[in-house]
Amino acid sequence: MVENEDLLSATGKDVGHLVRATQLEAAVGRLRVGAGCFDAAEVEAQIRELNDYACRALSAGERAEAQTAARRAFALRALLAYGPNPDRMVAEVELPEGYQGKIVLVLFKGGGFEGTVVLRSGDGWHREILNNARSELRDLGFPSADAYPLGGAYAGFDSEGRILIWGTSDEFGACDKEPAAEMIRRAYPRRTVVIED
Repeated sequence: MVENEDLLSATGKDVGHLVRATQLEAAVGRLRVGAGCFDAAEVEAQIRELNDYACRALSAGERAEAQTAARRAFALRALLAYGPNPDRMVAEVELPEGYQGKIVLVLFKGGGFEGTVVLRSGDGWHREILNNARSELRDLGFPSADAYPLGGAYAGFDSEGRILIWGTSDEFGACDKEPAAEMIRRAYPRRTVVIED
């Protein structure tokens, strides 16, 4: 095991290069043991750049690129607000306004995650949503973390402005809809969330 002083002499205290490269697992690890620091103003500038890029990508119809940039900006905002806490660096719910389709409750564990449960949606199979959650972790620079399915369902916005949850995943089984509904309520506090089965 490398002692903190050896780590400092080998890497220096600045972990800004890891943050800029979106290698958040390594940055978090160093920050947690007091073996690093970063310039908050530089991180704020990076967040602005990512948000600008996300807007341009969305305008150009590049939804995946926009989502990646928005996720990175979210993670960096959480780093500034809460410190090196990976559980706060991912959105609890990703369910776009007007969505109709599949959802999966996913457990993020390892790489600094303590066991974070998130809700993810997507246009493909439930398995694709899980694979996208794993890609999200890699993209944010958490190579030791993994995503585990806790069941699936369907969710959709109806004409009355409610958000409905129903059904199951053939592959993962049904998620526990009560926690899923609570998560969606936190994401959409002005909406009524209804479990239909």
